[in-house]
Amino acid sequence: MFSRLINRLPRDWLVYMYKHMPFDKLKNWIVYRAQHKFLVSVLGVITNEAGQVLLLKHVYRDEPWGVPGGWMELEKPEQALAREVYEETKLTVEITGLAKAIYGEKPVRVDLVFRGKIVGGTFAPSSEISEIMYCDVDRWPEGMPDVQKKLINDVLSNENR
Repeated sequence: MFSRLINRLPRDWLVYMYKHMPFDKLKNWIVYRAQHKFLVSVLGVITNEAGQVLLLKHVYRDEPWGVPGGWMELEKPEQALAREVYEETKLTVEITGLAKAIYGEKPVRVDLVFRGKIVGGTFAPSSEISEIMYCDVDRWPEGMPDVQKKLINDVLSNENR
């Protein structure tokens, strides 16, 4: 019942509250209660025609730059990633394949990492994403977590083998 109530609230309001709420344990408790108990996230190493990687600036993270992604909502993983990218940026992507699956904790989840490419759209900021950039590999912006850099490098190096 709690998850139904949370999921009826406007997404913009939820993002604002998450960003500004100072109590991490309370935030994590709310997220846990509002989500399915077995979470699957989708992440994308998405490139443009020049081979540069799409990075998003997330408004709610301390280290804001990273790859697109989000939670699946009872849909095919490729559709979930395409939906998340479109909802957050208004960019259209073509998912070209699964690159890897990773077990993650806090929250317990499986991360499905896909490769893809930009096929259309014009960027528009959202409640979650303030900017985008296309970045050459190993020329990362300030504020990008090392784990994201490693993930991109792993996916792209495995593709070239």
